[in-house]
Amino acid sequence: MTTDLLPPPGIFRQICSSRLDAFDGLVRALSEWASRAAVPSDDNLRDVILVLDELFSNIVIHGYRHDPDGDILVEATVEDDKVRVTLTDRAPLFNPLLVPEPDTTLPLEARPIGGLGLLFVRRTADRLEYWTSAPDAPGPVNRVRFTKALGAGSAPPANGLSPDR
Repeated sequence: MTTDLLPPPGIFRQICSSRLDAFDGLVRALSEWASRAAVPSDDNLRDVILVLDELFSNIVIHGYRHDPDGDILVEATVEDDKVRVTLTDRAPLFNPLLVPEPDTTLPLEARPIGGLGLLFVRRTADRLEYWTSAPDAPGPVNRVRFTKALGAGSAPPANGLSPDR
C-alpha cells in the first residue's frame, strides 16, 4: 500500500494494491484521517467502513481476481455532514448498479449464491453512483462512489441510487 501525492487538507487519498490484506492498513489510515477531519466516531462511520470493505473486497476478488498487481485508489471527503468515498480501479468494467437485487423472500436453499453484499451496500449507503471515466485516466476505469450521512441527526438511507453517468 502506498500513499499518493499529498492531497489537499480534508481529502483522504490512498492507493492500495489489490490484495485483501491491504484493507486493514487502509482502514487504519482512513480512521486517522476521519479523526483529524473531526468525523464523529459513530455507527454511521462504522457503516462507511463496512460498505468500503464490501466494495474493496469485490474489486479484489471479482474485478482483479486476486491479481496483486492491480491498484485501487480510495478517496474520501466530508461535506455537509456526509462522507463521500470514491473507489477507482482498472479491473474489467463492472457497474454494480446494474446487478439485480436478490429475492430475499425465497427460502435459503432456493436462493442463488451472491448478491447479498451489494444489497447490503445499497441499503446502507445513502447514495451509490458509478461511472467509467476519470479526467486523468488514459483509458476506461471503474469509479464507484457512495455517500453516508454522519451524526445523530442523520436521515435514514434514501437509497438514492444513481444511474451510470
